[in-house]
Amino acid sequence: MILWIFAGLISGFIKGLCGVGDAPVFTSLMSFAEDHVDISPVCLLTSLPSNLYISWKNRKSLQTRIWLPMALLLIAGTIPGTLLLKNTDTKTLKLCFGFFITLIGIIMLYNEVGGRKMKPSKVLLLTIGILAGVSSGLFGVGVLLIVYISLTTNDMSSFKGNICAIFFAENFVRLLMYIFLGLFTPNVLKIAAIVLPFVWTGLFLGQKASSFLDERRAKIVVMSMLIVSGLTIIISNI
Repeated sequence: MILWIFAGLISGFIKGLCGVGDAPVFTSLMSFAEDHVDISPVCLLTSLPSNLYISWKNRKSLQTRIWLPMALLLIAGTIPGTLLLKNTDTKTLKLCFGFFITLIGIIMLYNEVGGRKMKPSKVLLLTIGILAGVSSGLFGVGVLLIVYISLTTNDMSSFKGNICAIFFAENFVRLLMYIFLGLFTPNVLKIAAIVLPFVWTGLFLGQKASSFLDERRAKIVVMSMLIVSGLTIIISNI
């Protein structure tokens, strides 16, 4: 339970600081000790309220043309991802997650450090939306969206508001699917209830820290953590 609490506190802090990154950090930390069939439901129950809170707090910066199409694509990809979560071998899932999180971390770090910007396109939106949905259904992580939203928003308030609105819409649909598939076991509900206060403590501390910490440097640290975590998961499951 100590690892659950630690993961919740750290992921909440990252969420408050950057507006994103809580799910991949939480999932990466827990992947060393637990199966994704338990991690993803707990992550969902702790992420949904924070996504609602941040999107509401930044509601004046919401842009329907940005968050709605991506939310629909994300939801569409979540369906096959959730079904795979229910029926895929645990070790295979962990290996796939390790490769996935390492690749995304490298891409995000490359773009952030180099200050590079890809040109947004409909094909890019479609690809990112579907892949992010599948990964979200499998791992509770839609981190691919960070790439696209960073290209289509101009300030941190807009970035946080739109991406959290997308995540909340997807979280709500995934909540219904997890209920239908019976993924919310008594143990999952118990763990989520214990972890949630620590997530919100971290969220509050992260928001306070964002007022005086360099957000770009914080993002680079998070991305580096993802790469290291992904490689470690791959090595431990080969």
